[in-house]
Amino acid sequence: MTYLTFDTITRVDEIVTDVLAMDLLHSSRDFLELVLKVTGEAENATPVAIRRSVAETSLGETDIELVVESDGGKCGILIENKVRSPLMDRQFARYRMRGEAGVRNGQWQWFKVILMSPRSYFDTLAVEHSSHIDANLSYEAVVEFLADRPEFAFKRHVFESAIADFRKGYVKSPDVAMMEFYQNYWAVASSQFPQLRLLKPDVVGKDGSWIYFPPLYGGNSVKLIHKFKGIGCELAVTTKKPEELAESLGPLLQPDMIVRPMKSVAFINVQTPAINHLIDFDSIKSNVVASLHTLERLRKFAMDEQVRKIIMAVF
Repeated sequence: MTYLTFDTITRVDEIVTDVLAMDLLHSSRDFLELVLKVTGEAENATPVAIRRSVAETSLGETDIELVVESDGGKCGILIENKVRSPLMDRQFARYRMRGEAGVRNGQWQWFKVILMSPRSYFDTLAVEHSSHIDANLSYEAVVEFLADRPEFAFKRHVFESAIADFRKGYVKSPDVAMMEFYQNYWAVASSQFPQLRLLKPDVVGKDGSWIYFPPLYGGNSVKLIHKFKGIGCELAVTTKKPEELAESLGPLLQPDMIVRPMKSVAFINVQTPAINHLIDFDSIKSNVVASLHTLERLRKFAMDEQVRKIIMAVF
């Protein structure tokens, strides 16, 4: 057999790997079984529907929506595809919301959220994002699958090029409005709440609506986050036992605190007013200060001897 030599593809857009993955799901039962294996679903499941770029609600867009049926019922496999682009605000949290909406609407009985991406993209995600993802369908696994199938040589070349494209690195572009907001936020935090130890901001892109504070203890496992566009202030605890932690902390929570156990992290949340960073800072400064007071309260909660003992027990 004669093998073709393909031109170098210097940039691979996500729509290209979207379409190739959909073609493989349609044309190759073996590839479908690979996806089912990665997601932990029965490999004999039958595909019911597959759609691309599904945006039927206000909860955002699903890159690839695959519905399969097995003895237990229908499963919605919701796939987000990334080559190099940064995450949007609450991107994977919204995937889970769409999955839950599908259960309520009877589209499927259960669902899985999958990230299809270069392996290193997934590996470098903060736990606040990866905790919403059930599995990573890596481009490397796709390339390995295609390697022994000459009829898919061009598809393999595209996925290999996408991996190389990612390795060249994504360069975050600074967003002027977000940078100005961060600088003002840091000035208030460092002068009025030095105990929070907020680091001076570096480059901040337009997607920077989560402000991360340095870890409190447990390595990098216990940290404060201000999700200022509407979620509020949170204490995030990375743990293999989020449900157990939530149950143990329940009696110690203050009246406005709620705990949200996810796949590998538990969030202790206090709702605070959403902040529009585009507004003149003097107009929103009071909300910033109020949020920093809330973060200080969460810090003291985390440092409480009884709370700390409970958290350290579930690492």
